Amino acid sequence: MPRSFRWFLLSAAAATFFGALPAGKAIASPAPPLTSPATHRHLPGKFVLSQLVTPNLEASTRFYSGLFGWSIHRLGTPERPRAVAYNGREVVALLVEHTLSNPDQPPFWFPFLSSKDADTTTAQSAMLGARVHLEGRNLPALGREAIVVDPRGATFGVLTATAGDSADGDAAVGSWVWSALLSSDPEGAAKFYGSLFGYRIETLDEHHFLASSGEVARATFNVLPPRFPADAPARWVRFVRVLSVGATAEDAVKLGGHIVVPAHPDRDGVMIAIIADPAGAVFGIMELPTDLPQGEAK
Repeated sequence: MPRSFRWFLLSAAAATFFGALPAGKAIASPAPPLTSPATHRHLPGKFVLSQLVTPNLEASTRFYSGLFGWSIHRLGTPERPRAVAYNGREVVALLVEHTLSNPDQPPFWFPFLSSKDADTTTAQSAMLGARVHLEGRNLPALGREAIVVDPRGATFGVLTATAGDSADGDAAVGSWVWSALLSSDPEGAAKFYGSLFGYRIETLDEHHFLASSGEVARATFNVLPPRFPADAPARWVRFVRVLSVGATAEDAVKLGGHIVVPAHPDRDGVMIAIIADPAGAVFGIMELPTDLPQGEAK
């Protein structure tokens, strides 16, 4: 993808679509292996999975399967419903039903980043000023996970996958293609994640930093739009690759979602939009020109 990333302006109301992880431990899930066949190779700092926390799993699965063609496999029990989403054979997401204690807290997505040792990475995050929400624990077949809230309030997971990570390569349509952090202190965020995952950090401008590892661009760290409150927590936004941002945004509305930021080209001509699902969880969609080399950053 092009190396520059022009972040878009969100309204003050859009800030309510993001928030911190609810208190309490996440629900254990007998999720499948991340890769099959196993690679037994870990790529620290790679975004390997996303998790949705939602109060209505049934509605969420209908929305995302309808929008992206994900196949949904139910896991867990009626008391603790959850599901895994596949894009073809790729595991793309875990979906967990959880009633949020704060009525103003919308459902939300958060990413999992790869680590060779989830416990060590989690301990290091705490030393760097993060809050450990969920200490490391084993999930059968999937691996060892932990959940962390960074110093500015963004939630992310750490995962040491039992089967290893998939190789870097082009994202398929319907898979996550890019990740961006919005923060009141993007430079500090770049330093935090760079220290934690060994990223090479490139300063694109004073409000925009690019993180790379293994010769692959992983994410950008961007300043919060000016309409956000000064004390707004940081938040990760992940983008799914689609064939047409405009058409997918229209489909999202038909399925009960709504458009937070309309489809528009960034300064390199890459179309993006921000969507909220019917329950309010926010994610991005991105359309890549067919002749655009992948592996570079937005």
